[in-house]
Amino acid sequence: MKLTAAQSNSFLQKPDPSVQVILLYGPDTGLARERAEMLAKKAVPDVNDPFHVAVLTGAVIAEDPARLADEMAAQAMGGGRRLVRVQHATEAVAAALTAFFKDGPHTDSLLLIEAGDLDKRSKLRAFCENEAKAATIACYVEEGAARQRIVSEILRAENLRATRDALVFLCDVLPPDRMAMRSELDKLAIYVKGKNSIDIEDVKAIVQDAGSAEIDDLIFAVGAGDTRQAGTLIDRLLAEQISPVAILRAAQRHFMRLQLARYQMDKGVSATEAVKKLQPPVFWKYVDSMAAQLRRWPAGRIENALNRLFEAEAAVKRTGTPDMALCAQVLLGMAA
Repeated sequence: MKLTAAQSNSFLQKPDPSVQVILLYGPDTGLARERAEMLAKKAVPDVNDPFHVAVLTGAVIAEDPARLADEMAAQAMGGGRRLVRVQHATEAVAAALTAFFKDGPHTDSLLLIEAGDLDKRSKLRAFCENEAKAATIACYVEEGAARQRIVSEILRAENLRATRDALVFLCDVLPPDRMAMRSELDKLAIYVKGKNSIDIEDVKAIVQDAGSAEIDDLIFAVGAGDTRQAGTLIDRLLAEQISPVAILRAAQRHFMRLQLARYQMDKGVSATEAVKKLQPPVFWKYVDSMAAQLRRWPAGRIENALNRLFEAEAAVKRTGTPDMALCAQVLLGMAA
């Protein structure tokens, strides 16, 4: 079934137990990931428990369609509900889902699917919209008053409020992707610790367009295979104590967008046209570079790059892992 925006908000707070498959899709991949995490935490006590949670990718299911049904049918060790997550879902997941439901789902496992921006012709989207035990949640970038409300809610959770001018300025300079937005607001909350109100000078001091531009330059250098430039920028960003997780997430967002554009290109659209179809739009100075990257990175390599980036983020969050070294190793390895 297809959920409206209002229905999606209610569902996220109290998921319908009869729904066994949830598809999160749309141009805001950060919002899709955030909502997937929210739903995962409601489904199982520990989202990192390998006995209750299985994480797959669209590429894995494309290679082995039966894997989805096998994971859904598996029993959680120690009892309780099992959660299966599919990240970077491709259209191949639709065929696997069709086969799974054809035999009848004899399990209470929950399937969470994260996809990119699926158009109305998508078989995966159509299947989930028309299946009674499935639900679709669209994840679009908020604008205007909705964007101001989201920013205010995130700040309120930190016991902070922004002046009117600061809020308007924040909404202008914050990145559209929800994950990137939260990262910037987290830095802002740390900067104003001890205060309960944020003014425009606080925003100007911490939400740095220059820093964001340097991260963008790094990610584009990685995608272009410019190891020398990538190495220089990594050293500079880490010296400025930019979080390795923030850098890895920026790379994830870039390669997710590259994946969406590559999907359009593989359907016959030119590289430049595929880049121009992306929402939010690619900054004008990066259009030619991203088009060149599309010609350099086939779909399989993009999928492998995303897997490495997600694995690296998980690794740097584990105690004792040399996070800066690992971040540099992964990005330079991709550039090479």
